[in-house]
Amino acid sequence: MQLRVWGALFLALSMLLSSGARAQGMEHKAGTELAVPAFLPVTVAGQGLKPFLDLAGTKATVVIFVGTACPISNGYAPEYAKLAKSLKAQGGQLVLVYSNPGDAREADAHAARFGLAEAIRILDEDQALMKKLGATMTPEAFVLDEKRIVRYCGALDDKYVERGKPRAGVREKFLENAAQQVIAGKFVLLPRTEPFGCDIEKLKAVALQGAPTYSGSVAKILNENCISCHRPGETGPMRLDTFEGARRFADNIAGVTGRKQMPPWKPALGHGVFKSERRLTDAQIKVLAEWASAGAPPGDLTKAPKPQAFTQGWALGKPDLVLSMPDDYEVPASGPDIYRCFVLPVPLDADREVVAVEYRPGNRTTVHHIIGYLDGNGLGRQKDEQDTGPGFTSFGGPGFMPTGELGGWVPGLTPQPLPDGIARPLKQGTDLVMQIHYHPSGKIEKDKTQVGIYFGKKKATKLLRILPIVQFNLDIPAGVDKHDVKAAFPLPFDAKVIFIIPHMHLLGRTMQVDATAPDGTLTPLLKIDDWDFNWQDMYSYKDPLKLVRGSKLSLRATFDNSEKNPRQPALPPKRVTWGEETTDEMCIAFIGFVPESENDPMMKLYDTMLRAGAKKRMEEKKAL
Repeated sequence: MQLRVWGALFLALSMLLSSGARAQGMEHKAGTELAVPAFLPVTVAGQGLKPFLDLAGTKATVVIFVGTACPISNGYAPEYAKLAKSLKAQGGQLVLVYSNPGDAREADAHAARFGLAEAIRILDEDQALMKKLGATMTPEAFVLDEKRIVRYCGALDDKYVERGKPRAGVREKFLENAAQQVIAGKFVLLPRTEPFGCDIEKLKAVALQGAPTYSGSVAKILNENCISCHRPGETGPMRLDTFEGARRFADNIAGVTGRKQMPPWKPALGHGVFKSERRLTDAQIKVLAEWASAGAPPGDLTKAPKPQAFTQGWALGKPDLVLSMPDDYEVPASGPDIYRCFVLPVPLDADREVVAVEYRPGNRTTVHHIIGYLDGNGLGRQKDEQDTGPGFTSFGGPGFMPTGELGGWVPGLTPQPLPDGIARPLKQGTDLVMQIHYHPSGKIEKDKTQVGIYFGKKKATKLLRILPIVQFNLDIPAGVDKHDVKAAFPLPFDAKVIFIIPHMHLLGRTMQVDATAPDGTLTPLLKIDDWDFNWQDMYSYKDPLKLVRGSKLSLRATFDNSEKNPRQPALPPKRVTWGEETTDEMCIAFIGFVPESENDPMMKLYDTMLRAGAKKRMEEKKAL
């Protein structure tokens, strides 16, 4: 027992002594006295200017820096509310600090929107408190004891690996543990962790001469790559379609683009040329970084390029058929992401051909992405009947073998019709099963998504089909950090590839898909070096790829089933096989293609074999 105590003390002291100064000039260290009450006046919301809160008699004061537009900070809002009540009941207090320029005028509305009335709120407009504590992120937490000594600083918990990359679940509650240890008068075993969130924006100084300007180069970059999402009414949390909006978040823009987290785009260069690629060049990333560090100069705003006009309502005009969720779906304020499937019957009096689909999320604050599956066997309805509330929960897919697909939606996607002469078949009696990925926003949200379907005005010459390159026989050993998986399919007909959809779960790390012609010519289809389940997409080629009969379609993927994988859903790791659950895995590349000839005998044989294979898989699932 004594040995374990000394081991814990040694570990904590080692972390404290080796932590050093943090990024962006932070010099404060947990365990040093913070002499702020005597000379650092602050503005407390609703009370005006006053000395820093008197900590005398308060067992623990938790200070959390928050941002009104930071989705990571807002996602923790329910935790802030719970913590405020818990601390108050134990003789402590919670202080929320607004240090971002512009946040002070939004603090009251922010607190009301997220239910934070019981927390003390400080408006740190001159960033004096931020600098004194050395805070750089929102959210970033500090625990002070009644002697004004900082006993803990860092993240609230281990939910995030880095900004935008949450773990499969929270394992350690760093802040809560530290606060309880301080209240109990105990030694804080883990005094320091690395915070992850949004950068606290620096107060803008006088802009440097000769630096990039908004009007000269920055506006063009943002207009072409960012504002499809980051504008009013869209998914992006920070408005970037105006100079004032972009200037306000200049440091965050530089940070996420420098780490290549934004724009979200997974395919590697040189492996397919796609429509609407969302990637920045190194030169563009450098411009944004230099602009932010120079104070975000405006330039001549009268010469700034205007943002493109976005269509209000349906982007492709009035649909021929509109499907809608029958009821609102309520998304809780916090908790894990939700994958919910909704069954929408398609009222047709005959088979039709679909040339375009447009999904309209009812609430873009919480809808992360949508995938449309076609169900001609009523299996979705069965699952819906077995689940309470609207729809049914299913993680990896719809929970059954679909009979087709109807596209999908991700933030920033502009709906486009299929190439001329090509259509998706939609049979009478089919249901659309819409899987929606919801991300809790920090407050209760409601969503009622719609789908617009456009039918062809004339008979299509080619019908779009899906060829799954798949490895069903997955067997990923526990603890292995690089498990290789391969699959292949010899193409028995000439075809044109229209799009590709990769799919794995949480253990997936890389995927590469290529086509090798009989003469050895290699056509790269897709390569992803950093798979992220939260950023799935359908990648449409700028020009359809021609593949000749006899080409070998090959898939190579790797999985990380070790404890080092931050997305690991099982601790300790366990053996993983194919399945729909969070703790199962999949390995598929869906190839959207059209044959060169609908009358090719091999094409007809392929259709027959694909239907037989789907039926076999359904029978196997029922047996299990």
